[in-house]
Amino acid sequence: MTDRLYMEHEVGAKPMLPPGTTCDQFVLQKMLSGGGFGQIFEASIYGSSNEKSVVKVEGQNAMFQLLYNECSCLKSLNTAFNPNNLPGASPFLRFHGYGGIDGFRWLAMERCGENLSDLRKDTPLGRFSVTTSLFIFYKFIEALQMMHSIGWLHRDVKPANVCVDLKSRRHLYLLDFGMSKIYVEKDGTLKARRTSAPFRGTLRYVSVNIHRRQDASRWDDIWSAFYIATENMVGHLPWRRMGDAMKVEEKKVSSDLSRLIYGSDRSRPKCMEYIENELNNSQSDPSYFYVPPAYDKMLQQIAGDLRLRNLSMDTVCLDWMTRQYKPTDQYVAHNPYAVLSRRVNAITPQKMHKKMDKIERQFERSVCFY
Repeated sequence: MTDRLYMEHEVGAKPMLPPGTTCDQFVLQKMLSGGGFGQIFEASIYGSSNEKSVVKVEGQNAMFQLLYNECSCLKSLNTAFNPNNLPGASPFLRFHGYGGIDGFRWLAMERCGENLSDLRKDTPLGRFSVTTSLFIFYKFIEALQMMHSIGWLHRDVKPANVCVDLKSRRHLYLLDFGMSKIYVEKDGTLKARRTSAPFRGTLRYVSVNIHRRQDASRWDDIWSAFYIATENMVGHLPWRRMGDAMKVEEKKVSSDLSRLIYGSDRSRPKCMEYIENELNNSQSDPSYFYVPPAYDKMLQQIAGDLRLRNLSMDTVCLDWMTRQYKPTDQYVAHNPYAVLSRRVNAITPQKMHKKMDKIERQFERSVCFY
């Protein structure tokens, strides 16, 4: 029997609501993107001359509805980690409001800056430095630890779901909780493991367990963060442009990520070996479903790699704050597909970069298999 597949909306789709639509005190302006199974709009706020909001919109009769779940998760995270509603107080955006209008649901939240997927693609070589990658990895683990501590799994951890703040650009926000799930009972005990589960997430970043329709656990979120850290340092993953789930799974099982070239360091940081060993142990032992990841030990390992480079989380110079990003011939030279296409079409690095970005986005969509 063929699996049923639901995929997030195409970028460039027609706006669900026209500019000027009012959702309580939020006035929709331009559409920013169509992703996460809905559309995202910039919005002004009545009574506020400076602050902008972001409003996510979803049809009330959408085949796959996620916005109420995202609202519940975001409110829980705000209550637990930012009860005073202060900017930058937690790695989660501030909740602004939720409601319905004209057959649509909407969720308003704090606006943030660029996402990590776009920031990485705008680097000259399509990858972050090792030190910036370690900083990001640390922030991922830290945010997931907080989220897991109040009983939620993310289930769609990927670079496009992490953004920088608008001011310092050093603060990272984990977002897009439409696929998130509560994994504990009301009394705080863990829910029993299901014998099988639908596929949730993004093919490139989900764990092998998710490919095999296993019930998601805290370890699966960490697997995604690990794959992202590898991609950030190397510039790609071995299954980069595979769209077939079975082939991606096979490549994840057979690939030796330690043999890749990790930026200027060539060999990968020691923390990556430690964390991969922990993850492999969790994948081979079903009892790990109920065992929490060693978050603190992982964070210590990442911080230790930074110390070996005479750095700390406070002193890392982040790539997007120190570089003038633009597509270059050097970027194209490190992308085999781009080299071939340029030979055939003789286009500029800037146009090639735009074309490559369009291709990349096809393999970074969140999907749900039933």
